[in-house]
Amino acid sequence: MSSTTLVLGATDLLGQALLREAQAQGRCVQGVARHADAGGIAADLADPAAVAVLLDRLDPTLIINAAAQTDLAACESAAGLAWRVNTALPGVLASWCAARGARLVHVSTDHYYCGNANTLHSEDEAVTLVNDYARQKFCAEALVANCPGSLVVRTNIVGVRAWKDRPTFAEWAFAALRSGKPFSAFVDMWTSSIDADTLAATLFDLGDRGATGRLNVATRSACSKRDFIVALARATGLDAQLAQPASVRSIAGPRRANALGLDVSRAEALMGRRLPDNERVVDRLARSLLETCHAS
Repeated sequence: MSSTTLVLGATDLLGQALLREAQAQGRCVQGVARHADAGGIAADLADPAAVAVLLDRLDPTLIINAAAQTDLAACESAAGLAWRVNTALPGVLASWCAARGARLVHVSTDHYYCGNANTLHSEDEAVTLVNDYARQKFCAEALVANCPGSLVVRTNIVGVRAWKDRPTFAEWAFAALRSGKPFSAFVDMWTSSIDADTLAATLFDLGDRGATGRLNVATRSACSKRDFIVALARATGLDAQLAQPASVRSIAGPRRANALGLDVSRAEALMGRRLPDNERVVDRLARSLLETCHAS
């Protein structure tokens, strides 16, 4: 039987990167999303029965679940729909993979930690669930853990998605810098953000190595959102002073976890190599943003 990889959430930021990486490596891959691009499969990932039928038809040997509702407000205003994508879907995948002996890699979140300092958190550290999104993702991790041989990856992703109506954080920051107008940038929200292309390659590497359990996959250190934007400004030749210091507590809506740094030493030990630092991620991101800007 041929080995087939199924990527769920294939049109989003990480999903696009996973398809590119799989194709570059010569893997047999199929993408699934709610609104699939040409060559992909369109499916309602919020419908467990439809997902089960799709899995039976495609019979993949590896599933990478990159599908999620990440809008914090939507996770509360439409909690039922968000729960079906963020929690029920991973449960269906785990049950199917356990029954069929397929491998499951589930992409989780870093939205589990709060604090007043930039701290790196291990996979075993206690979490603080401050909103529905975090609760949905944490419950999904527990469901996936019931599948033998599964891997849960905690991460924070940056990159270029090229959706005009929904820019990524990096695309928003780049546009704000290019506007020439001052804007708010958080000094009290720290992340270990990794670019989508590096994460995609790392996920396949970990899968090939048979990694299981829960792993942090991110940059080797964490920095504030403002520091990240300042570094991006310098890498793209824009004015870093436009990023005005602000607090994440100034945002209305659901409470946000803010001290999201991830300790990646366990993943590095498993792979026998280092994950990238912030400088490398920003450099790669700057090149992608500038290329997209020049192409438009």
